[in-house]
Amino acid sequence: MNLSSHFGLRFEQRPTGAIIARELQSAILNHYLQVFCLLALAGGIGAALLADTADAAPMLILQIALYFVSLFAVLIGTSSARAESSEWPLLFVQPIPRSAFILGKFFALSLMFAGLLGLLFVPTLFVRPPDPILLALYGRTLTLAGVFVAFGLSAGFLARDRVQGLVVGVSAWLFLLFGLDLIALLVARWSLLEQAPDLWSAVLMLNPLDSFRIDALFAMERIPAEAASHTGLTSLWLAHSGLWFVLLSIGWMIGLLFATARRLKGWEE
Repeated sequence: MNLSSHFGLRFEQRPTGAIIARELQSAILNHYLQVFCLLALAGGIGAALLADTADAAPMLILQIALYFVSLFAVLIGTSSARAESSEWPLLFVQPIPRSAFILGKFFALSLMFAGLLGLLFVPTLFVRPPDPILLALYGRTLTLAGVFVAFGLSAGFLARDRVQGLVVGVSAWLFLLFGLDLIALLVARWSLLEQAPDLWSAVLMLNPLDSFRIDALFAMERIPAEAASHTGLTSLWLAHSGLWFVLLSIGWMIGLLFATARRLKGWEE
């Protein structure tokens, strides 16, 4: 047995490693993953065709990441969580921490997105050299996918069935994409709250989709630098938007996975 086979065997013998290996093997049967591959490839080819200007390709990829990568991360995560729901009574009585099921699926799906996002980004590299903006956008997109994979897994594990999980997951995605900003816009019309602009900046800062969008646009210089001078909080945020997005995303992922693990631990199957 060679060294790589030895470490591979030791890895799969660990509970989380076994879940990761199982998830990677069964991922090809996930229909949402198959559709995502087609859309990502189509989007990557479209971005390559628009690469004649400096920021056309990154802007198209940004829109695809914002709307489609985040959505399919939720759908794939929910579908993955519900894949073995009929086997939960048997799986959950095994001497394996229930958190291993969540963490194993999360790491496996994150690894898959790390590779599959190449379908979205690699075609552009055939017509333009890699640059810091494109590489940073890949990192941001992968981080965003991780957040919404965690959303999907939480919805799938905590729902009563697959349909309810999908409804909860997609509803959470829609709320973060449109609903939270709409509520903030409507509430901002109140005269008492017009004097607290930092409050609305805080709402945007806590939304991973808004944080991703603003960080990416600011990095691509699509938001003028003088916009950072409107309020103290906005100035601080945009001065460190990349760091904030990473920290916020890590917080969302840990919070969702920890809350789901605690809820599963209390289940009586």
